[in-house]
Amino acid sequence: MNQKQAKIFDAHLHTLGTFLSPHKNIIEYMDYYNVEKAIITTTNKAASAKVYANKEILNEEKENSGDKVQEAFSKFREMMPKEQLSHQDVIELANKAPERFFKFFWFNPMINSENEDRDYRVLENHFNNGFCGVKLHSGIHLAKVPRDITKLVEFMQEYNSNFPLYIHSTPKVSYFSGISCKDIAKLAEMYPRLIIIIGHAGMAMEYVIEEGLTLKKYSNIYFETSCSIPYAILALIKMLEHKRILFGSDAPITNPIQIEIDKINALPIKNEQKQDIFYNNTFELLKRI
Repeated sequence: MNQKQAKIFDAHLHTLGTFLSPHKNIIEYMDYYNVEKAIITTTNKAASAKVYANKEILNEEKENSGDKVQEAFSKFREMMPKEQLSHQDVIELANKAPERFFKFFWFNPMINSENEDRDYRVLENHFNNGFCGVKLHSGIHLAKVPRDITKLVEFMQEYNSNFPLYIHSTPKVSYFSGISCKDIAKLAEMYPRLIIIIGHAGMAMEYVIEEGLTLKKYSNIYFETSCSIPYAILALIKMLEHKRILFGSDAPITNPIQIEIDKINALPIKNEQKQDIFYNNTFELLKRI
């Protein structure tokens, strides 16, 4: 399928990032790649600026690599914002073309606030002003699923049961036990009306196999393609049916969007299925909001 033949609904787009030219804004970026609509969220500047660029995070004198990792992420957590991220960039961008954007709030359920209700008032205020979903980055916030997010999910369900929860895939690593497919299955069973989008769903073949074996029966779970291996996306299509696959780019942070488009176009599937993945599946999922 020719890129210009496919209209695109990007299920994972950010307001700025490494791969956005300083001479272009995100709407021009979308227009160039035929992205008609997008789920848009802010960027976590603390993560990129402090984990990847700040040498002071890591004590070079540590001999044990495990100790280095633990120390780095301990310091990283200390430098994380003490309040929910500002989403003013999302608001200003969406105001320029409101028909093109679905605004998701990047929520941290692990902030140690003396007034936890304040965080939910912030979230509710954004819902009242047009935000229609939540992104959870368990790796950065180190949140356990479902243990640490039940209040968040119940709040979302009470406000609007059609609002999706986007969960960033986080396999087990040395500093965090990760989120397994069994964890997500438990969440889906606890909240069968909750729409769950698994981000970066095809990041590794082993992860995809577990997804297929564990999550196939949960019709409220969808799978987003950014940062995925092309063959893993194909495996998801074969195991889960292509209607549950949502094109996402994670642009312009982790990838140029063209790479993510090429992955779908390279798949040995019908053009009609590609168009469903590129646009129709996400459109159908969100049109009920």
